[in-house]
This record gives sequence, structure tokens and C-alpha cells, in this order.
Amino acid sequence: MRFIMIALLSLGLSGCLADVLMTTAIQGEMQAKQAGAAQNVLNHVKDDTAEISLQRAVDAYNGEKGYYPESLDELVPSFIDPIPQRADGGNFGYNPITGRISDDDSGPTAADYLLMDDITAAINAYGTAAGYYPPTLDALAETGYLPQPPRTEGGLEFAYNNQNGVFTHPLDGHVAAARPAPQRNRGGGAAVGGGGPMGEAMTSIAIQEQLNSNSNAGASRARGAGAVGIGRATRSTNARQEKALEELGF
Repeated sequence: MRFIMIALLSLGLSGCLADVLMTTAIQGEMQAKQAGAAQNVLNHVKDDTAEISLQRAVDAYNGEKGYYPESLDELVPSFIDPIPQRADGGNFGYNPITGRISDDDSGPTAADYLLMDDITAAINAYGTAAGYYPPTLDALAETGYLPQPPRTEGGLEFAYNNQNGVFTHPLDGHVAAARPAPQRNRGGGAAVGGGGPMGEAMTSIAIQEQLNSNSNAGASRARGAGAVGIGRATRSTNARQEKALEELGF
């Protein structure tokens, strides 16, 4: 009988020990998830703070000099030092045409954006002189409108449609929407298209007037981008922090 009692006690203690171990494991898992969520919140805050600091530095540079820096390196040391990185060690993206800081650099580089601006000007100049879009982007180099065939900083070719003069960056398709629209005459028709000669409705003078108009509008948009840059970054900050708080269960 005594052996039976010992066996029963042993089984009871084993069951209690198993419950304790299971409870401890569950608590450990919950604590690990909470710690991970807390780290995510901290990383979001660090990224947001760094992004806003960079945007302020770019806007301060623009306010003092009247134009955006061609690269973030130009901000050092007068406007910011050092250039902050994301919490994961990556770099922020930067568009020197609009002065906008982005939360990653997976798309075009600052040099790519500047080259894209040159390509746009070259396509327009070619169209003004020839009456049609260049057959290829390399033709812009062959005819002297660009110093060399246009390639991204990574050596990739831009996608190009010679029917409407639109080109896109190979790493970021939506960049096309940020480029100046194809030139249009006062009646709304395309300035050049299909590789054929331009009609009488769009003369070289009319094209130049439109180019000047687009240039002024582009400058206004660039100034506006600097003015609202911090507001945009702040809204992005709020959205990411709200998401992080949801992960914590608040």
C-alpha cells in the first residue's frame, strides 16, 4: 500500500511540474513577443527621428542656398553631422530634384534622379530640334544631347518608349509619374509622337514656351516639396508609431 501511495504522489507531482513548466514556457514566449514589439517601436522612433532630422537639414540647405543638395554628403558638416542611418543599418533614400527624403534607398539613387532630369531635358531638346522623339535613349548621346549613353548608377538601362518619350527607372516603375509629362500644345495634343514630324500646331517656339512653363511649375513644386517635407515625414511617423502600438496591444 505504501508503494502505491508513493507512486500516486509521484504522478501528482509530475503533473504539477509539467503545468509549471508549460506556464513558464508560455510566459517566456509572451515576454519575448513583447520585447520584440517594444524593439520594433524603438526602431520606428529612431528611424522617424532620423528621417525628420535629415528632412530638416535638406530644407535648411535649400532655404539658405536656394536649391537642394545634389547628395546628402553636401549637408555635412554645416547642416547635419553625421548623416544618420536607419535602425537596421541601411541608408535613407533621397531625391535631389524634389528634396524629399524617403525611408529606404531601394529605388533610384540621388545620382539617378539627377540623370533622369538631364534625360528629360535632352528628350525635349531633341524633340524641339528634330520634330519627333529620339528612337533610343542612346541616340541622345550619339547626337550630342547627353555626354554618354544614359545608365543608372548601377549600370542598368532605363526603359524607354519612343512613341511618347516616356522613360522609367528599372528599379522603380512609379518614378515615371514623378517625371515631367510629355509636352503638349495648347489644344491638348501631343507635342511629338510616333517618330513622325510635328504638326503646325506645335512649332519650336510653342514647345519652348511650354518647356519654360513646365520649368517654372517644376521649380514651384520643388519649393513646395521642401515646405511640406517635414509634415509628410511627421505623418509617416505617426502612422508607423500607431501600427507599432497596435502590435503591443494598446
